[in-house]
Amino acid sequence: MPKPVLAITIRSFMLDEPAKRRLESHFTIGYVNSSGKRLSEPELVNAVRNADAVIAGTEPFSGTVINAAPELKVISRVGVGLDSVDLDAASGRGIRVLVTAGSTVQPVAEHTLALILCLTKRVAEYSESARKNEHGIKQASLLRGKKAGIIGLGRIGSRVGELLSCLGCPVIFFDPFVSRPPDPRWEKAESLNQLLSGADIITLHLPAQKDQPPLLDREAFNQCRRGVIIVNTARGSLVDEQALTDALGSGTVAGAGLDVTVKEPYSGPLLSFPRVIITPHVASNTTESRRAMEQEAVENLIQAMTE
Repeated sequence: MPKPVLAITIRSFMLDEPAKRRLESHFTIGYVNSSGKRLSEPELVNAVRNADAVIAGTEPFSGTVINAAPELKVISRVGVGLDSVDLDAASGRGIRVLVTAGSTVQPVAEHTLALILCLTKRVAEYSESARKNEHGIKQASLLRGKKAGIIGLGRIGSRVGELLSCLGCPVIFFDPFVSRPPDPRWEKAESLNQLLSGADIITLHLPAQKDQPPLLDREAFNQCRRGVIIVNTARGSLVDEQALTDALGSGTVAGAGLDVTVKEPYSGPLLSFPRVIITPHVASNTTESRRAMEQEAVENLIQAMTE
């Protein structure tokens, strides 16, 4: 019996020899994305046309792509988000969609902390000024004592809370599905507005809300303390980027750290603000965590295809 055909569509995959041998023992590798770029929908259609299984990243598995692959049975994602996959189309075809939930917690939490520290200490601004041979002093602030508002207290949000607590930040969280936080000192906000009005730093750690407006919209920013810092390492659709731009312009938001944007790569007006840091959706992309995620994706796929 011929082996099932595998397409590796993720833009970067460290296919070392042990992983390659393990995959080749179960699959015929029919396609590997070696471009270093996220595939477009037409490119993805061509890549998966003959595939029984896929190892995927954040490329768009729309209904068009899924229906172009009549033999497709499993999509194993390197990562945790599912908003790049048309789950209705996948479910309608009986295609399983798997994620690597365990490997992203520490790297995303560390990246979140790095953005917060860079914003409070104004690291990026000092670096840019030095490149221009400008050496003025900017007003930075202590992180200790700043109230950190965490929206979404899953594994990543909880780990961010632990890291910030170690640095002396009181924590307030909003998550209607969590009644008892990991740390009894953390304050539970009974409403989103309570968190928005009480936090000096707001960080997002929840899934994209399908068919819902952005969580942080103009009204939400109006509820925030003046000078708040916003960090989003979750999903770009959670933030109304025009409302954020206006809030930065008015001073309501002092700075923003974004690893995710609605359209990636980002090229809009937020880049005109010195106290905005944008990274290209790389929060989980450390050497150690990337290897762990890829190994988890491989094992998830093999298990699903051999059950």
